Amino acid sequence: MKINTGVWIVLTSVIAFATGNINGQGAKTIMDKKIASLTVYEYFVEEGMDEPVIESFEKYDETGHLVEIKELNNKGDVKRWETYSYNEEGKLVEEVFLDSKGRIESTEKSVYSDGLRVEKLYYNNKDKLVKRKVYEYEYRK
Repeated sequence: MKINTGVWIVLTSVIAFATGNINGQGAKTIMDKKIASLTVYEYFVEEGMDEPVIESFEKYDETGHLVEIKELNNKGDVKRWETYSYNEEGKLVEEVFLDSKGRIESTEKSVYSDGLRVEKLYYNNKDKLVKRKVYEYEYRK
């Protein structure tokens, strides 16, 4: 089975985010080392570019959670910009997707009950609910 490159990038990003391992460092390591942000520089050697270009910028809160990510193309234009908010239990409760100028394109909010996500709400750029997912759990007896 052949996977489209764009699909593969999305899948690996989702898996990396879900495991809390966007840049290879876990939240505990980021917190222990008191890392506030990470900037990744890229050198386009084959293209003769000697100066680095910022590939991505990640910002963390004091508990080591990723709170903002910006990915840039080799011209420095924003191609991905997202912010994240967490509840007091450290669960991801809000994801905001921004355009290159920082305007909200969409928002996703997660609702938890007893430590489990029970609902995810999807809003457009006008803060209008456009989709809703409900999570139902079945327990072993």
